Amino acid sequence: MCYPEPGNPRTFLNICHHTKIRFTRTILIVLLLPIIIMLLPATLEAQRQAARGLIINPLLDDRHHLPDNKAQSFNTFGGWAGFGYFALSSDDHHLWYQDLGGYVELWRQGSTASLLLTGQIQFIADPHNDINFNPRAIFWEEGLLYTNHLNPGYLQIGFMHRCKHDIDNLERGEERSLIFSSMIVRYQQPASLFRTNDIMLMAGFDQYVITWDRRKSRELEAYAPDWNDLSNEFTLQAHWRENPSVSGIFLESRLHVVNLDGNLRLNRGVSTGWYFHRSGGDFRIALHYEYLHDSGVPAVPADVHLISVGIRANSAFVVW
Repeated sequence: MCYPEPGNPRTFLNICHHTKIRFTRTILIVLLLPIIIMLLPATLEAQRQAARGLIINPLLDDRHHLPDNKAQSFNTFGGWAGFGYFALSSDDHHLWYQDLGGYVELWRQGSTASLLLTGQIQFIADPHNDINFNPRAIFWEEGLLYTNHLNPGYLQIGFMHRCKHDIDNLERGEERSLIFSSMIVRYQQPASLFRTNDIMLMAGFDQYVITWDRRKSRELEAYAPDWNDLSNEFTLQAHWRENPSVSGIFLESRLHVVNLDGNLRLNRGVSTGWYFHRSGGDFRIALHYEYLHDSGVPAVPADVHLISVGIRANSAFVVW
């Protein structure tokens, strides 16, 4: 609300003006960005990563900072876990999902440099058994990330191995296995939109160095897209929290532009919900939308629109 200062109507007008600007920016972020992402054309393509919305940065954790002249091994560790239901899916391969991951900081130099080992999985279940929970596929990631504190922002470089395997697929008589490992560069920038550091921005680049797309029976390999043709990927991501120091609303959006066989493809997702903040991390209840041209699950590549509801627990400065 705008309240006039006695005897100073100009101050009152300035307060009201800035309040209107902040309100307008809130509407743009909360409403327009998700709408733009969801309306992007569905004829473009991308691949699926287990932790495609993940941001990890232990240097942001004030509880474990070191003096700049001190180095230490195994300084911090953290993790995350999630479970959810695909309330609306445009295929019959997605009904439930489970996420599980973690990291250990192998080495830390003061508050300026960090080397961590991370690993995560995403488990997908379809409805094709008596209890509507049939294991279908698992996506796995593991890698090393080196983080350096610039001023401003943070630079991350590293390597991430990724693969996907089918589960309990004997009755289907078909299989699809994927490997898509990459060298990565990421730039993370905390920013202040309405409150101090209430938004995290990230730009990332993946150069794929190991790719493998194998299907059984082999005639299924004739169907495109073929992940053997992955070249590189550019990612943009924004994660906003209403108030980082207390519980509140969050909104996350991401875009992935993929170079596959010399053509650019697009993937996108948006999530919103409520987070319960604690000093060691947060607990989230979320609604997600995602479009994938090739989900990577069926042996014959197919696109999918996914709307899901889920819960997630994150350690401090694991943003997802």
